[in-house]
This record gives sequence, C-alpha cells and structure tokens, in this order.
Amino acid sequence: MDYLVDNDRNGQRLDVFLTDALGGPSRSGVQRIIADGHVSVNGKPTVKKNADVAAGDVVTVDDGAEAAVRTCYDDAPLPQDIPLDILYEDDYIAVINKPAGLVVHPGRGNTNGTVVNALLHRFGAGNVSSGYDNYRPGIVHRLDKDTSGALIVAKTDTAHAAFAELFLSRAINKVYTGFCVGPRPLEHEVIDLPLAASQREPVKRAVDKRKGKPAVTEYVLKDFICGIALMEFTLHTGRTHQIRVHCAYKGFPIVGDDLYGGSREAVLKIQPMERPFAYSIFKCFERQALHAMSLSFVHPLTHESVKVTAPYPDDFKRALGIFSR
Repeated sequence: MDYLVDNDRNGQRLDVFLTDALGGPSRSGVQRIIADGHVSVNGKPTVKKNADVAAGDVVTVDDGAEAAVRTCYDDAPLPQDIPLDILYEDDYIAVINKPAGLVVHPGRGNTNGTVVNALLHRFGAGNVSSGYDNYRPGIVHRLDKDTSGALIVAKTDTAHAAFAELFLSRAINKVYTGFCVGPRPLEHEVIDLPLAASQREPVKRAVDKRKGKPAVTEYVLKDFICGIALMEFTLHTGRTHQIRVHCAYKGFPIVGDDLYGGSREAVLKIQPMERPFAYSIFKCFERQALHAMSLSFVHPLTHESVKVTAPYPDDFKRALGIFSR
C-alpha cells in the first residue's frame, strides 16, 4: 500500500499521516506497525513514528502488515456523533463538560458511546493524543461514568505528556460539588486515608492503611439541612472513586451512590421528621450526586493561568433550588 504525501500533509508526523491515510485506525496501533518495521518512506525502511513527512514523499506499508493493520481497525474505537460541550479549547487541549452517564473511554468488547468516540468524531483521529493505549486516545484523566463535570482531553502527544505530569505532581486544582447523606460532617476536614482495590469486591475501592496508595480529600461543608450535606471537595490526589470512598468511610456517603452506601435506604437512618426533605433531594438524582465543578492550572505549554468551570447540570440545579427554599 503506497500513500503519496500531498501539500496539505507537509510536515505532519508519520504516525498521524498514516492514521488518516488508513482511514482512522488507532494511532497506537499504527505506531506498532511502524516499530515492527512494516513502514518505509521513499524506500527507506528505518523510520520513527515521530518522523516528519514532506510533500512528495511516498509512504509504503508492506504486505506483512496486513494482519497488524486489520487488528488496528478491530481495536480502534470508531468516531461517533455524540455532542460535546466544550468549555475551553486551545491548540493543545480541550476541556469538556462531561454529562452523567457518559463513559470516558471504551473497555475491551465495548468500543461505542464514550467520550473517546465523541472526540474522534469532533477532532479526527489525527488530532487527539495517542493516549495510554488503543482505547484511550486523548484521555489524560478520568471521571466516573455517573460523575458529571470538567474533563481535560489532549490533542497532541506533547500536551498529553505535559498534562499527565501536571496531574502526577498535583499541580492541577480539582474542585467538586456533592450532596452527602448522614450525620452532619465537620465544617472543614482533610481526609488522608490510603485506598486500594477491595479484596471482597474488585469493582470497589476501600480504605487500606497497609497496602493502599496515598489519597487525600479536603472538604468544606457549605450547608446542612435534615441529614443532607452540601459539600465542596478539593482533590489533592486522584485515586479511583476517591471522594466516594472517603465520604462513605466517614459515615456520610454521596447521595445516590448505591455502591458505597448512598442509596435511598440511607435516609432511614435520619430522624423521621427530617426524612421528607432528604427524600426530596434523592428524587433529584438518578446517579451519584457528584459534579467536577472546576479545574485550574498553569498551562505547561502556553504558561497562562487557566480556570475552567463546568455549569451545574439540571439535577444539581433542582437540588440546589430545594436547598435555597
């Protein structure tokens, strides 16, 4: 298979060029084909994935790559026309307002209906980062399926590496809003409890002071009415289910979080006279009541200070309206 580089592709990275030329397989799969020696440029077989191609170059994928190319298509998530609410965008990243119910990236055997599919449709396969694997192009960090709010996606591999480093060094300020059910929390607390996969239920996380990884959640109590707390959380680490596990461990799970004790049955622990108000908050949500409200950081590539705020979704607006009344 020979592909001629036209003027519009002059200076493009080889792996980006081939991803588009082959019709949209995963870029990480294309990089494997290059690394395995199946690609040559102008007859020269020794090429790198980040080599630039020039107008007039002929890029050849040899016959031995047929099975590998087919695997790339099989592994690659497909573009899907799923609306994205873009809160911020520049040449390197976009920040989207992820709705509750939308999964961030596909898992094996499920390559549809995710943020990744929406990104591939919105930007094109060659205009998002390679990601950590075939299933996560553009994805730097995650939000749980039923958590709404601000999510950073990377357009280039350089941006992906830079923002991954920001997250690793805890240089991105992440603020969440949530509703909890149970006894009144403290006005302010820093919960410093390590987390690990639950030994009993693999899908869950649990506090594990011996084997867990460090996890730090800071919260401020914004309001408390009849067993329902309106909370603001700042994440100092980014462990899976971190806020949900920490709140449940402290005795005030997130409203609607069936996995960690925040189901409607938790209302039965509240005084009978206070239950109608608590039930009115539960009626607002068909998911865990957690929203990634804002992200702020110094942009590692433009060096500008950026703060992005995600508007509240309708369920949060209803619950906040009940609180205000």
